[in-house]
Amino acid sequence: MMKIIPQANNLRKRFAWMQVAVLSLVVVCFSCSFIYAGDIAKESPSSQKGMPLLSTFEGGKLYAAGKFRVLELSGTYRQMGRQYGRLMSGPMKEMYTEVVSQYAKNGIVCSDISLDDFSQQLFQLYPRRFQELAEGMSETSGLNLNKIAVLNEFFDYYLKCSVHSSSGNSGNCSAILAWDKYSKDGALVMGRNFDFPNFYRAFNKYITIVAYNPADASNSTAVITYPGQIGSIQAFNSRGLVLENNNGIASGDTEHYFGKRIPFMVKDLGAMLEHSTYDALDAALVTSRMHYPLIYNIGYPGGAANYEMTTFDVKRRQGQDGLLIGTNHFISPGWKPPPSKYQDGIKDSKIRYDNLQTLAEKYKGKIDASIMMAIMDVPIDKGGATPQDKNIYQFVAVPTDLKIWIKAMTYSDWTEVNLKTLLHK
Repeated sequence: MMKIIPQANNLRKRFAWMQVAVLSLVVVCFSCSFIYAGDIAKESPSSQKGMPLLSTFEGGKLYAAGKFRVLELSGTYRQMGRQYGRLMSGPMKEMYTEVVSQYAKNGIVCSDISLDDFSQQLFQLYPRRFQELAEGMSETSGLNLNKIAVLNEFFDYYLKCSVHSSSGNSGNCSAILAWDKYSKDGALVMGRNFDFPNFYRAFNKYITIVAYNPADASNSTAVITYPGQIGSIQAFNSRGLVLENNNGIASGDTEHYFGKRIPFMVKDLGAMLEHSTYDALDAALVTSRMHYPLIYNIGYPGGAANYEMTTFDVKRRQGQDGLLIGTNHFISPGWKPPPSKYQDGIKDSKIRYDNLQTLAEKYKGKIDASIMMAIMDVPIDKGGATPQDKNIYQFVAVPTDLKIWIKAMTYSDWTEVNLKTLLHK
């Protein structure tokens, strides 16, 4: 027995040392795992994009960029619609209520058709993939398709109701694109004002950036829009193309086709999803027939172009020496003079155009994102293009970097959103 006890003690000691060694190894491995997990967290989507991750659903993600919501969607169109509907259910319901309230308060009513009937009529013209997206929204948002149609067509309804107003001037917008000799490093920088009746500022708290990453061969594309809207009046795709449009009613075009042609906001999204080069996008635009007269300003790697589009014709104007400006009057030769009722609107448009030209010359060779934001901040009465009583929101974009900055009047200052991390392909 005396000989066995020391052996037992030795075994106990060895076992104790083994326990210590195993425990130490576990601690080391746990520490390594903790460090690795920390590295993963640093590279997680929420921190990598520089935006807090608010919620997820079926692969879709909702972030916050300052005061703005940012949606990252992926999958089939129905899947993206389901993600959109669940993640934005609350804002979509609030936006619908706000639209109905503001339109009633401001007397936005067409004599020949209601907002509901108009919206449903135009929704039936949407390409099938966008109807699928809306159907997905309806499945998860708690809103039926009729209300989703209103969220998509209330903007067109305003244009239809106001098109025959005495002033002939239902909205003003301005865009300036600088590259080559005018930008700081030769890369294209774009600024855009969305100017509209003042009551649209009630919608600023709902402004949302939506990034679509379809499962098909389409380009990833982002839009600045409102909750529940599918298309937009501005879009950015992963190929470095940027598109925005301005009201072209000052052309005097009175042949309107609301309800007979595909609405332009979903056409804008479709064009950016489908086209990867400027040549392809140009071909789509010059062969389009719109349901409302518009002025498109397009930026692409290496240049910019302007498209004056009535319901019956299109004329293209290229940028010169690294500068393109587009406001609300047609410049290309060959158009018939517009009726006199549009002269006040044209005069205002020319003032904004000339002011942007002057500012571009002042900062020639120096324009980058920060200078462009400063240019867009200059009000009309101080030599800029921004009407303090009508400006709703603005953006600045550097397409080659896939970066945008957004500002909403009386709601939020300039806020950066890095689209490169939101657009997958």
